[in-house]
Amino acid sequence: MTGPIDPDATHPIEGQPDATLPADTPASSGAADRTYVGSPAGGGSGGGGSDGLWDDEEDDRRRLWWLAAGALAAGVIVGVIVALVVTGGDDKKEAATTTTSTSTTTSSTTTTTLPPTTTTTGATIPSQVLNLTASPGGGSGEVSLQWDAASGATSYRIYRADTMGTSGALIATVNTNEYVDTPGVHKYYTVTAVNSAGEGPKSVETCGAVAGDPC
Repeated sequence: MTGPIDPDATHPIEGQPDATLPADTPASSGAADRTYVGSPAGGGSGGGGSDGLWDDEEDDRRRLWWLAAGALAAGVIVGVIVALVVTGGDDKKEAATTTTSTSTTTSSTTTTTLPPTTTTTGATIPSQVLNLTASPGGGSGEVSLQWDAASGATSYRIYRADTMGTSGALIATVNTNEYVDTPGVHKYYTVTAVNSAGEGPKSVETCGAVAGDPC
């Protein structure tokens, strides 16, 4: 004897022996794990019943579960691959940047161009006056002095001394290379050339005689 069958499942009612499927349950249909749904033969409402129906919804749920699991696994795999690719690319970029930074040295050279140096040659003091001569002048007590022009000179200074070999005193400054003095008696003369740089050395001393008073 078998116990009554639960109309909603193939499991026996609690406390009853295992139920068996109705005699008209299809033979192996390729889905041995499907659940039979319905009431025993002739036991359905309306007299028709739903004998031999399998729970397609259960199969759909299982298919959906496997599809979801497969999609999740595929998503994880794709995510891992993308992460590896991105990480590898960043590592390569960082390595390339590091290599470039290490191997590249920027050298900055500043060149300063100085203006050309202009040397301004200042005036130099004139050279020594040469060939100073002193002779009696045309008038009474006159002495006529003459000398060669000195290079660079702008004027000349005439010195007169009473005694030979002394420095004498400045008696005149002229812009020409001649001068007439009226000492009355003989005197000793020297001449210097002058410009903006200064006064040149004195000429060789010469004695200037007047008429009636030789040196």
